[in-house]
Amino acid sequence: MGDSLFSVLFSTIRSRFAAIVSRIKLWTSWSFIRTKIIGGIRDFFFKVLDVRPKNKNDYYSVFGWMISKRLAYAIIIIVGVLSIWYISSTTKLFQHFTENGGVRTYAYDSIMLRLAKNRVRITGKGGYLAFEGDVSKGYATGNGELYSPQGITLYTGGFEKNKYEGTGYQYYPGGTLKYTGSFHNNLYEGTGKLYRENGTLEYEGDFSKGLREGKGRLCDAGGNVIYDGSFQGDSIVYSELLGKGAEELSDIYLGSQVLYEDGANEGTQIVVLPDIHALYLAESDGDASEDAPSINAVYVLADSFRSGDVLAEGIEGLPAIFGDPVSEGNSTVSLPEAVAINVLNESDYAVKGRVSMDTTAVFSDDIVVNSFDRTYSVYVYTYRRGGLVYTFVCREKGGGFFFYEIENAGSDEEE
Repeated sequence: MGDSLFSVLFSTIRSRFAAIVSRIKLWTSWSFIRTKIIGGIRDFFFKVLDVRPKNKNDYYSVFGWMISKRLAYAIIIIVGVLSIWYISSTTKLFQHFTENGGVRTYAYDSIMLRLAKNRVRITGKGGYLAFEGDVSKGYATGNGELYSPQGITLYTGGFEKNKYEGTGYQYYPGGTLKYTGSFHNNLYEGTGKLYRENGTLEYEGDFSKGLREGKGRLCDAGGNVIYDGSFQGDSIVYSELLGKGAEELSDIYLGSQVLYEDGANEGTQIVVLPDIHALYLAESDGDASEDAPSINAVYVLADSFRSGDVLAEGIEGLPAIFGDPVSEGNSTVSLPEAVAINVLNESDYAVKGRVSMDTTAVFSDDIVVNSFDRTYSVYVYTYRRGGLVYTFVCREKGGGFFFYEIENAGSDEEE
């Protein structure tokens, strides 16, 4: 009897509260909340987009024009919604992490990239991965890797505002290492190593503004050191050879040599240094026959001349470096000039063809010149700068030069 009475009481109480419980469950369900939110947003937009004015207070007066307040509000909201959609779609704003190992990815022209920090991925035009690394305020700053559209690494190392800075590795388009060392403002700066595209070491030493500058070592195609000395403007400082004897030269130049001896003047030697595209004239002291010949003049087999940021690729560019020539005119060739012309003609037609010579080969790299064509003429320009005399040899007046000579001005000449 008591149990039956309790069951009736419990059923009555539960039936009274069942409707309340059901209503609470409905109100707290996600589907009900979402429906209410969407409905509220829809009603809000219906009201906002109802741009028809109801009375004169619904207008702005601008320079005599009546503009609907509701229309202005609607335009502002539409622009805001479109902006949010653009940002989220181009930068994946709502996808905090991507499939790329948790590193955020941005398009190269993304607005949100300017707000990104630390390590990110940046895609280039066309969607390829162009950069992965540290960024700050929209710039590559820190460490990172730069890639080509083909996915080949072009550079890895330090960056500062999208430019190479600090220590890094630069690669050829095919992927082989080109340079490793220090960078500043996108250029080689400090110490580094420069490699050929086949992977062999070409140069190791100092750089400035992207050029070889200072002390360094030059290597041949096999990676063997052929020159250990000074560089300026990306070129060997050939003038440092002046005054040196054969033993001193061997500490600087370690490449192959070909000796031409002047049969008419004992002690006069012309030595070709093919690995650095030069030759020199060495003469012994006539008063001391036991003395080894020393270098009096160096001939550089190059058709351009650089000084600082100025590069002269013809006679017309030389005044910017030297000023006016101290002399110019036609001249018959000397023996060193004749050898230089013939060396150039071995690889390419130069000046006005070969200079005729009567020679005797003692060895393949030791040749005695008995006589040569002394009527062979060239046009020369001579300049003086810094205690040195530079003579540029041309086919004729004006145009380009084929090689140039460097010698000391001499203590009795005005510098």
